[in-house]
Amino acid sequence: IICSVYEKTYIMRKSIIYLLFLIVVASCTQQKQHESFCVKEGSFDETKVLNVSDSIEMEDMFDLLSWKISSNRICFVTGGLSNNFLSVYSYPVCEKLFDYGEIGQGPYEFITLNSGDAVAENMLLYDIMGRKLVELSFGDDSLRVFKSLPLYNDEKGLCEPFTFISQIKGDKYLMKVDGTDSSYWDIADLAQSKILGSYKNPIRKKDSSYTPFDFIQYISDSTLVVAYKYIDRIEFYSIADDEIKPKFLLGKNKDQSDIKDYNYLMQYYLSVVARSGSILCLKSSDGTESGDIIEVYDINGESKMKYLLEKGVNSINIDAEGHIIGYVPNINKTILYRFMEKND
Repeated sequence: IICSVYEKTYIMRKSIIYLLFLIVVASCTQQKQHESFCVKEGSFDETKVLNVSDSIEMEDMFDLLSWKISSNRICFVTGGLSNNFLSVYSYPVCEKLFDYGEIGQGPYEFITLNSGDAVAENMLLYDIMGRKLVELSFGDDSLRVFKSLPLYNDEKGLCEPFTFISQIKGDKYLMKVDGTDSSYWDIADLAQSKILGSYKNPIRKKDSSYTPFDFIQYISDSTLVVAYKYIDRIEFYSIADDEIKPKFLLGKNKDQSDIKDYNYLMQYYLSVVARSGSILCLKSSDGTESGDIIEVYDINGESKMKYLLEKGVNSINIDAEGHIIGYVPNINKTILYRFMEKND
């Protein structure tokens, strides 16, 4: 009996030690995932004011999903299940040229509408219920389907809950997936219906909705920039050879997942674009959906410049001449501001 009790005590102690070991290993693994980023300070030595050099008022309004400026076109993608969801205007005059898009179940129609980002001047749309990605190219007076590729399913046979898709190159795309308990990226060759690589988002909490951890993703060459909408945080990843590897981190880990009403989430980053090898991040001025601060970084995560805009805007884009264009929805119209430095 004494031997049996001793053995039980020994086994119990051994189990406890093994359990503690597993906890330590798991903790270290999680820390390594975060520590694999090279942390940058994110302080700016130079600040410049950008003035409004021109403003354009448009009578049309948009429930904006995305917008894009090409050399002589500007295009707005509107949310909501209604026809003519894509509107094309001349640029910089912004005269209406034509509309595009039909809701339905036909071969060139959309059941559900989401907008992504293509590498070239083309527009990228996708339809989760229709299980397809469509890339559109501009004609003189119309849009044509340049490419249509199938979306892939999960293990249950349902289309993955893609919340954004960015083209990497050719038929390779970065698929942003926000599931019920985790967020991750897939690098997928959609033409081959093949997943080439995956990477789990490092800060999404398992038991929390993805909303307070939602982010903007932007690809510039082989760099993936992730700017969080509701966290003061920017991440830089290498996205090459079908692998996603963390590089640089700026900002904090503090999130707002404990807030009861997500309508009161404080906003941080609103828009991300690239210009001449630099990454421009529009930041909220006071936690709302408008911002007058643009943080400029190089692809190595180094802080280069802070711009202060004369007018607050909801989103930014870059035109063919390299000027920053700001988008502002108004009560009965849409306003575009063109920003320039005084010596431009």
